[in-house]
Amino acid sequence: MMQNLRRQTRLILFIVVAAFALLIFFQWGLDITGIAQNKDTDIAKIENTTISYTDYLRYVQAKERENKNLSREEIWQDLVDEVVWNTLIQKERISVSDEEIWEIIKGNPPRQVYESEYMKNEKGEFDYNKYLELLKAPQSRQWLFEYEMNLRRELPKEKLRSLISTMGWSSPFEDSVIMAKQTTTYDVSFISIFPFRLRGLLSISDDELKEFYNKNRKDFITPESKIFKYVYFEKKPSPQDTIEAKEILEDFLLRIKEGEDFLKVAREVSDDTIIEVKFADENELFTWRVNVYKELKDGQVSDVFPTPEGFEVIKRIKKGHLYVVKSRIKVSPSTIGEIQEKIESFKETAKGIGFDSTASEFNLMVRKTPPLNPERLNFPVRNPEALAKILSKKMKKDEIAGPLSSIGGYYLLSLDSIIPKKVFDLKENKQIIQSRYERVKLKEIMSEYLENVYNRIISGNTLEQVADSDTLLFKNEIKDANLFEIESRYGPEFAGQVFQLEVGQTSRPLITEWSGYIIRCDKKISAPFDSTMVQQLQILRQRRLQYLSQSIFKPKKLVDNRDRFFE
Repeated sequence: MMQNLRRQTRLILFIVVAAFALLIFFQWGLDITGIAQNKDTDIAKIENTTISYTDYLRYVQAKERENKNLSREEIWQDLVDEVVWNTLIQKERISVSDEEIWEIIKGNPPRQVYESEYMKNEKGEFDYNKYLELLKAPQSRQWLFEYEMNLRRELPKEKLRSLISTMGWSSPFEDSVIMAKQTTTYDVSFISIFPFRLRGLLSISDDELKEFYNKNRKDFITPESKIFKYVYFEKKPSPQDTIEAKEILEDFLLRIKEGEDFLKVAREVSDDTIIEVKFADENELFTWRVNVYKELKDGQVSDVFPTPEGFEVIKRIKKGHLYVVKSRIKVSPSTIGEIQEKIESFKETAKGIGFDSTASEFNLMVRKTPPLNPERLNFPVRNPEALAKILSKKMKKDEIAGPLSSIGGYYLLSLDSIIPKKVFDLKENKQIIQSRYERVKLKEIMSEYLENVYNRIISGNTLEQVADSDTLLFKNEIKDANLFEIESRYGPEFAGQVFQLEVGQTSRPLITEWSGYIIRCDKKISAPFDSTMVQQLQILRQRRLQYLSQSIFKPKKLVDNRDRFFE
């Protein structure tokens, strides 16, 4: 099929150009009549930037030309990042002057120019004067323009990146704390108590419980939940998609037989940017390549053979060296169109005979979601915000929502049932309400109990004496541990309390969610600083920078309409 198309290239080009011209006039006509002004022409709104579907497709095509291994999800994230970058650059008023551009161009020749034989002097070294002459030549205008445009696009990002990187630096005090966490070791003794052991001291009257319930009534409300019926339309390649993937490589082989350069055409055709594969042992090859490789002699090209992802052709260069051309079986736009038509047909049919009957007619299984509410969106869709909107909407029986995209397909939802909002009644749900109040009261009792213990310690009793005389308390020790180790075992609050103590000093009571402590520092040894500790400091700074970057580059406003376009 594709061989025939190639032979009829001129005719095809003529038809395409004519169709394109007609499309332009048709679009003009639509614009004049107002038909083209469709609210669904925008695929996204990121911050205050609106992205049309046409612009999105151009961006996707450009990215796929740059890197064939990128998924649509990765390209989408790149687009979001690009818009956020540009928004931040405008907000910070970062610009690049003509003088900056010119200085960079003069001082940084492109690699192709730098490595060119024409730019070298008699000694074989790069001749800077020749480069300056080249910059003045009229023939250089095209690549100079591209170089300039690239700098105008990338330099503001570099300036912003430098600005953000300074946020990763910490103050001298923070550095000292970080260093202390790994250079200082502690011996610590502490007593602990757990709330459940104080239950015997707890007494709750009905009036107290009622007062607690009235003050915290909002905490005893279960929001309205909805259960949806759903059907799933799988997004998988059609038999025609498989045929077309194979024909791409059959056409590739035909071009090679006609005399075109293997490597050049491979880079144009392959679905993977990596063409050249080198290996020391055949066992390093994928199993589906090994037998084909063994059957080839040096310089020979294989036929098309199947792989888990699609099809491949390989050329054996020599032992341990080959070229690989891949054609992945992808879900084509025409297949997506067929799925879209099927979904629209389902929705239209359901208007007449209902959701369940339509599912039966389409041979689709009807399943049910778990109870969903705005606080619990535990359903595997790509766009939870779209699902939240459906939840907030008043839906009639057999009204259909969607499609909602997921990994590998699309969901259509129809309301099955509503679980009303529930307000816990004090009499009917007394046990639940009382258990929550007990947790609050036990924490208060624990705090008061440890305050009394602390008063005994500062009055002259030792930690050991207090622990021996009180069966509710546990005494424990930590030996030769740094703050990182203490934090991993007892949490940051405990480690922070230890950090503040000097040798022989006892802390005030520390109350956490599930236990209480009084801590004494028995020994504290600070090791001398050495260069190996810098690595830990650098790692922590890098983590801080990553966290800040994630916060900065997460868009505050993001409207994702990809589901409408079956992307």
